[in-house]
Amino acid sequence: MTGRERILATLKGERPDKIGRAESPWSETVVEWRRQGLPENADLADMFGYDFAGLPWCDISLRLPEEMIEEAETYYHRRDANGVERKDWRGESGHTPQWLSYTLNNGADWYRYKERLTAAPDRINGAMKDIYEAQRQKGRFVHWSGVEAYESAWPVFGQVNIFTMMMDEPEVVKDVFMTYTDLLLSLAQQALDAGIDFDGAWFYGDVGYRNGTLFSPQCYNELLFPAHKKMCDFFNGLGKPVILHSCGQIKSLIPKFIEAGFAAIQPLEAKCQQDVRELRQIHGRDIVFFGNMDIRKLSGTRDDIREEVTGKLEAVATDGGYIFHSDHSVPPTVSLENYRFALELLDEFNRKHYGSA
Repeated sequence: MTGRERILATLKGERPDKIGRAESPWSETVVEWRRQGLPENADLADMFGYDFAGLPWCDISLRLPEEMIEEAETYYHRRDANGVERKDWRGESGHTPQWLSYTLNNGADWYRYKERLTAAPDRINGAMKDIYEAQRQKGRFVHWSGVEAYESAWPVFGQVNIFTMMMDEPEVVKDVFMTYTDLLLSLAQQALDAGIDFDGAWFYGDVGYRNGTLFSPQCYNELLFPAHKKMCDFFNGLGKPVILHSCGQIKSLIPKFIEAGFAAIQPLEAKCQQDVRELRQIHGRDIVFFGNMDIRKLSGTRDDIREEVTGKLEAVATDGGYIFHSDHSVPPTVSLENYRFALELLDEFNRKHYGSA
């Protein structure tokens, strides 16, 4: 199978020729790996056999005037296209910006600016079709990429404001989530109409933190679920499975994710008390599990890595239903040698259960 065929089979509940793989190393990790022998111009997807290729994200901003307020050695201070004043830190992957102020703070502000969120051809990256065609030739699973409704909205209002609105203005929040969903789907349709026939969609929406979900399952069901259902219905209706990336502990929402129509959930952070072996016992093959390889173990000894990788693969991946990935992304604490060993264990597992590496 090609990577495309492998991932499509997995996401559709079929048995692939082997377990597929993807990864998201930090930029600092790649720099460190180069010190450890990674070739300078190495394409990690080619070198490590990743099966996925994402398309460039679309512009879903309010398109307000941007302003650079200050550029310093360690940060830059700006106002972005959503009217948010923020400080972004330089040179550290995954660092949360310092959010300073917002143009939109409540429902009244939303209705003043909502009309700016209309689909337009120039919201789509001009290089998207070329990227699509190049990755299609490599046989990878080419996916539509972006953020779902909640992850689209909260950076515009700020998390405190959006949580307050969920309680005080729930009908506004429903409209916010559905408006962003409609924009996302309109842009995806524009791409399809332009001949960019991607294989599926991969959306990011972090609704969890270390100990649980950011808002209750009831809030999810009433406010966000309808948007997720509409989004999944659109892509599933075209035969294009949908993957949801959601950080933190989200296990209480997995039944609703299944009901919404997501084919897979990723990355299943192990440090948030989530174990794919337990989740498989609860949910069976109703959803594909994608990730959960504990970075703390991959940063340890070979025995740690073998216990983590082989133990989880033997429990959940002997007949498909799983895609290999870390439990979020790979930091510099994981050496190049350790990462290669983890993939060697994956290859060993694939030879044993699927007859190919």
